[in-house]
Amino acid sequence: MEAAFTTKELIELVDTVVENFDPSLVQVSEDFPLRWESNLFSEDYDFSENYLDLDQNYECSAGPFLRSVGTAIEISKEADGSYGYWDGIFMLETHAWCSKLNSSAPSFSLIQERFATLNDLKAYLIETYG
Repeated sequence: MEAAFTTKELIELVDTVVENFDPSLVQVSEDFPLRWESNLFSEDYDFSENYLDLDQNYECSAGPFLRSVGTAIEISKEADGSYGYWDGIFMLETHAWCSKLNSSAPSFSLIQERFATLNDLKAYLIETYG
């Protein structure tokens, strides 16, 4: 029987799998929902498609990152003991998830998954992020 996987080990695993992301994700919550956030490079947004109807001058006025959109990973623990997992882009002011950033790579499509156990979530993270 596999040993129980702890929340601390989950945090360490996510920290390990995201450490080489560019820009780096930073953990912003140590209690559920666990959350890691990062800026998003302006060059990763296709203003010709402009799915989010962003103002290019405003978004690019503060350096290399978009002003209104970021990227995040969030893990929630549900009342029934299951876990929710989201990885994608969000609007910084409202924290509303966006389903897609653009059609070219990287597209940053929203990943939404549910897992019955912490061990199931661990297996998914290892399979998905290596």
